[in-house]
Amino acid sequence: MLNKKPRLNLGFLLSWIVMKLQLIFLSLLLVITTTLSAFAENYSPQQNADVEKMLVLAKQAQLVQQPEWRKINLYHSTLAGLTSRVDDPTYFLALNGRHDPQAELEATIRGAFDYSMAKTSRQPNVCRWVARYQFLSRSMKALGFDYAPQACEGFERWKSGIATHRATLIFASVYLNSPASMYGHAFIRFDSDRVGEYNRLNDSTVGYSVQGQDGAGAMFLVRSLFGGYPGSFVFVPYYMKMREYSDLENRDLWEYQTNLSGAEIDRMLAFVWEQSFTYMDYYFFDDNCALMLLASFEAARPSLDLIAQAKPWYIPLDMVKLVQAQPGLVEHVHYRPSQYNTLVRNYQRASEAEKKQALNLVEDESGLASLAALSASEQAKILDLSLGITEYKRNQKHSEIEAATITARQLKLAGVRSKVQAESQYKDQELPTEGPDEGHDSVRIGMATGQVGAATYTQLNMRGGYHDSLDPQSGFTQGASSKMGDLYLRSSGNQLRFERLDIFDVFVPSVQTEWVKPQTIKLNVSVRREVLKDNAQAPTALRIQTAAGKSYSMGEATRGFMLADSVSNFYDAFSLAVGPTFGVTHAFNSKIRAELISNNYWHATGDAKESWLHQVSAGVAWDVFNSQNNLRLNLLRQTSSNILDASRTFTDIQLAYFHYF
Repeated sequence: MLNKKPRLNLGFLLSWIVMKLQLIFLSLLLVITTTLSAFAENYSPQQNADVEKMLVLAKQAQLVQQPEWRKINLYHSTLAGLTSRVDDPTYFLALNGRHDPQAELEATIRGAFDYSMAKTSRQPNVCRWVARYQFLSRSMKALGFDYAPQACEGFERWKSGIATHRATLIFASVYLNSPASMYGHAFIRFDSDRVGEYNRLNDSTVGYSVQGQDGAGAMFLVRSLFGGYPGSFVFVPYYMKMREYSDLENRDLWEYQTNLSGAEIDRMLAFVWEQSFTYMDYYFFDDNCALMLLASFEAARPSLDLIAQAKPWYIPLDMVKLVQAQPGLVEHVHYRPSQYNTLVRNYQRASEAEKKQALNLVEDESGLASLAALSASEQAKILDLSLGITEYKRNQKHSEIEAATITARQLKLAGVRSKVQAESQYKDQELPTEGPDEGHDSVRIGMATGQVGAATYTQLNMRGGYHDSLDPQSGFTQGASSKMGDLYLRSSGNQLRFERLDIFDVFVPSVQTEWVKPQTIKLNVSVRREVLKDNAQAPTALRIQTAAGKSYSMGEATRGFMLADSVSNFYDAFSLAVGPTFGVTHAFNSKIRAELISNNYWHATGDAKESWLHQVSAGVAWDVFNSQNNLRLNLLRQTSSNILDASRTFTDIQLAYFHYF
């Protein structure tokens, strides 16, 4: 006998769905009723009356429309209406509090005397949401009603260790060795009223960072594009940030001292405290450190409207520019060069004989005897340079055990230096002519006209962020590239077609020195059409370029590099090309720069297998008017040993204009 398939009973299914919905509704109703009754049972008659009074006053005064209420709870407009950026459901007191500021305000008021312990913070509820209840207290007093929430011992004890004399925004310059920091990083330092470098180093800092284990790898970029990590505030002393950024990662620090008052800094700290017990999903271009620092400034001074003025995405350097642009907010800017850049400055200014002697002392202290024949000034210069090198090398070690030998040598040299009666000529890196906040903006649009073979074309460009080697250089390493979302379209013969999209591109020209040998790396992931003679059609392919090698300083304005390069193309058939790449960049002055690059690829697989492709490209860029406009002349000459495909031999000359905003 055949088994019959049971038929779906639609009536039964509908009854089951209705029953489930009823249960869900009743459960929610029970939760609400229980919560409200718990408040009522725990409150005195006077407290219940106060709650009702505050509800009436809040509605009459439309407190929900106050900028501070929306800003401390991170409400923002979306296509679906107002939504809080906070992703943690335990943050909200109302069931629909994430999307309903009024419901959240009413739930906050109903909990005004709830001193039970919050599970997420081990603090009374009114302390878990301390920024909200401080806002409620100030608002009620302004309306003539005295509401003073219970003192929060944990918050007050935590805050007592943080200075509130001044808040300083710190920007750590671009660090291309990590996708997490390829656009810089920012944090806030809370300064005491005590003067002196020692006190600044011991002041507290707060930053917002991703809580992931692979922040230095490519997976960080992939996962953070889709909110794969939680983000949270982190407090550390400033000297630890100096150690991390200036000493280990060779990043300059720029300090922007603001005029926030002590009361405003208190509001900022209340906001940080409240957000420290919750989380948001961290996105590389959205809910990141830049956004949360802007939100912290808005919580401190609600009249600021920083987030609304920002671009649709948030980049640390853009955030610094936005803060700097607020009238009167930034009072003073201070530059702290990295240890590495200061060392490079002093090394480049030493004579060849002084360099040789300093390097010998780093490796072998027996050279100290030869210093006796020199003047005190010459001895001091050599010893200070050798101490700078040993300090840098020691800071690159991961533990005191690893650094023990270098530390012993450093102490020996320092002892000798203390006996030399001569003023130190070892000076910090000079202040750059422009700060990072004066550099070009993150978004770029451009137009170009050019000719490939006998065919002319017009090219359009749109780039989301942030920088290539010929862009205005202020705030960036010479020759470096760090960009995402770089789109090119070409129009030829009344036909507009896709040309190229650089999804991700990073080039780190880390200069080799006698005391450190960093790798120069390049990674480019793009979708592009191959350029052919006379603008001939070519298939679209996924292209991945990886390269590694060495970069060299050829003077203060010139750098050269050589790389072992590889290019993989994925379309109908896979192709792989490998070979050497050579390049040089030169800055004629702060406005004009040039580069020359030679790529030589041998095709190991694909339709051009066992043929060579040679490319020589040159570019000259001129920053016209200011750092937001760039005029560029580009030339590409390509030849191929594969004589059966003449379309791969051509000259492409192009004149382009770019604007940054």
